[in-house]
Order: sequence, then structure tokens, then C-alpha cells
Amino acid sequence: MNVMFNDWFGEKKTAKVVGVFSDKFEDVKMDGKEVFYWSKKCKDYRKVKDKDIGSVYFELETPRGKTEFALLEDIVSTK
Repeated sequence: MNVMFNDWFGEKKTAKVVGVFSDKFEDVKMDGKEVFYWSKKCKDYRKVKDKDIGSVYFELETPRGKTEFALLEDIVSTK
């Protein structure tokens, strides 16, 4: 999936999502616009709650091959 995001300088860039990670959860995945984490207790994926969404970040690869990281709040749009 390709996304448009704001970098550290506030400039809009386009990049490909390589991975979805979290500081709070071990296994995170994205399905459309929803973010899910693996629950060890329930043994299935659960939706990340609004209070924990700030811990989710993306590893992005720019068209020039550079690796960037962005928080969910930095993502402007998806393509």
C-alpha cells in the first residue's frame, strides 16, 4: 500500500508501507484503515483502541529506496 505522509520537516512525501509496528504490542497488522494487534490471551487479532493508537508507527520506503518512519497521525492519505 502506498501512502502520502508528512516528514519531520512538514513536507508531504509518498512512500510504500513496508511494515506496521508498535511500541506497545508485539504483532500489529493493518487491514484497510483499521489497525489490529495479536492478543495472546484471546489468541486472535483485536482492534487497537484509540488510547493505544499513538504507539503504532509505519516503516516506509520512498521511491528512491530511503527508509522512513511515520506515526499514524503523520499519514495524510492512502493510495
